[in-house]
Amino acid sequence: MKITDVKAIPLSIPLQEDPSASSGSVSAMASAKASSMHVLVVVHTDEGLIGYGEAFRFTPGVVCKFIDEALKPLLIGKDPLQISALWNVMYQTTFRYGRKGMAIQCISGIEIALWDLLAKYRNMPLYEILGGVFRNRARAYASMLRYNSPAEEAAAAMRFVEEGYSAIKLHQTDIESVKAVREVIPEEVELMLDVNGIWSPRESLEAVKKLEEYRLLWLEEPVMPMDDYEGLAYVTAHSSIRIATGENEYTATGFKAIVTRRAADILQPDLIKAGGILECRRILALVEAWNLTFIPHSFCFGPGMAATLHFSLSNRTSEFIEVNAIPLQASYIQPAIRPKHGYLELPNKPGLGFEIDEDVIKRFPYTG
Repeated sequence: MKITDVKAIPLSIPLQEDPSASSGSVSAMASAKASSMHVLVVVHTDEGLIGYGEAFRFTPGVVCKFIDEALKPLLIGKDPLQISALWNVMYQTTFRYGRKGMAIQCISGIEIALWDLLAKYRNMPLYEILGGVFRNRARAYASMLRYNSPAEEAAAAMRFVEEGYSAIKLHQTDIESVKAVREVIPEEVELMLDVNGIWSPRESLEAVKKLEEYRLLWLEEPVMPMDDYEGLAYVTAHSSIRIATGENEYTATGFKAIVTRRAADILQPDLIKAGGILECRRILALVEAWNLTFIPHSFCFGPGMAATLHFSLSNRTSEFIEVNAIPLQASYIQPAIRPKHGYLELPNKPGLGFEIDEDVIKRFPYTG
């Protein structure tokens, strides 16, 4: 079997309307716009088998151009089942673009499509190729948009609890919103906070003291710059709240800098950013060797979400899986990967376990 074509398809599919956001909410609108962009990666073969992947969504046109010009020529005519060799060719050939950022994201999208192809070729769900499952379903947490006020935040959080989520992650930067949410959700519901890197190490510890009473399961990316791992290690060593990071780091080499400094308690690689499934298995091995926790970042909706589900179910440490709390207006994969009663169920079809909705692909092109 040989690869005959590699396509990257940019999409723009808006989120459903959020009833908890006020009209003209700048924060919610900005979050929703960022979540509306998608890049579907399609690998074709001479035997008719097709694999689907997903590359990270920012600047979709540029991502697609890079895949077409820089990566596709390396793959045409090659055996798609030789994933390790093809990953290495892409990785070594693109070193001049840097070892973080868009080049690795594009490699990740193609690599996931190759795994989908391999599992379909073997007529097995991907998790079986990865060694089987530790659990038959994954506990989903609602990863919320950012809202304009504590009242909006609390209303949205309560709505997601009513939908069945037993864990909620906020993206606010104010303590008042955390307080408002904790006061309305049931005590047993887990609460996390992602501030996307806004504080110095000392400011982070000051915030930790203010947040302690709200019983956060973890505090995510408190330190700016986000790759100040010495500063983050200082925060982790002195924090009463577990510290999480990693959605903006790449490859096992990048994560070694976090792990060996014990700069976080929870590592959060994103499969469609950090290098794909193979590289995240290397990161997982590193995390487990240092007795830390691996909970992947997955703020996506397509093949990347499916790959994250298979990956999470097939390792022992990933108790939670991140789900964008607001679904798309139309899912470009069927069935859409959405939780039922707060859990994502084990897929049972070959490959990643979905079909592409061609009608949605045609209806929602990204036009820049």
